[in-house]
Amino acid sequence: MAWRPVHLIALMQGLALVGCTNSWEGPPHFLHVETFELETTESEGEPTSRIEEVWVYSETDVLGAFPLPADIPLDPASLGPTAELTFSAGIRANAISSTRQPYPFYDAKIVAFDLEYGGRDTVSFDIGYTDFTEVNVAEDFETANRFIAANTSTASIERTLDEQWILDGVGSGMIVLDDSRQTLVSETNEQEYNLKSNGPVWLELDYSCTQPFWIGLNVKNSAANQRTPILRLNSTSGVRNKIYLDLGPVVRSTPDATHYEITLDAYYDGSEDSTVVIVDNFKLLRYP
Repeated sequence: MAWRPVHLIALMQGLALVGCTNSWEGPPHFLHVETFELETTESEGEPTSRIEEVWVYSETDVLGAFPLPADIPLDPASLGPTAELTFSAGIRANAISSTRQPYPFYDAKIVAFDLEYGGRDTVSFDIGYTDFTEVNVAEDFETANRFIAANTSTASIERTLDEQWILDGVGSGMIVLDDSRQTLVSETNEQEYNLKSNGPVWLELDYSCTQPFWIGLNVKNSAANQRTPILRLNSTSGVRNKIYLDLGPVVRSTPDATHYEITLDAYYDGSEDSTVVIVDNFKLLRYP
């Protein structure tokens, strides 16, 4: 398994802490963080997440990023007998292991612990989106399908009600590709999403697929359209996955845009007689 930089940092910090225990007054107080569970309101869509790390902060320092479930050694002498710690949920930005970071739209948790040498606490966290987050459920295929294929397409994205393919709720988006359906070029139809923000702008998406496909943005303005594929998602062999896609670079580089549409493209790769892409829970998130 290839080393992930943030994991290497966390490991080095963990080793440093272990090395320091020789000078501690006793064995560390271990804090076990099991999981983060996302809770959403009805308007915020399905509570799907892929939280893989916990980022831990004291009142003065960054204690590190730790893969979940995590056992975090703490020194009662340096942190004090009562330590107030902040926990942030970590995700992989753009589905890349080396770009792990705290997700800016999830609530952080602040908890005080009574620390003692040789002690142990176990916690799990229920979190939601921050109060400042604007969540736009762009498409969840529950009642409609906002994606429309271009005239050049020989394939289409359809709303499926077949339980075999549904990721959440009563419907998901489905693309079937084969020798007669080789090309899909599609985008949301006249939704005119406003993504301008002084802060972060992201897209969440749940999917499973047996071949690659592309997600991007179509930048709309009064002069011309700029269709920008952003991320190629590889085959999951039909296993469900979730991505967090940072749209900020595209949005910030197109200051003259009046609005945006989400693009979804797929090109038959011939790996099987028929390949499938299933998508669901498109969410656009930003700070107003």
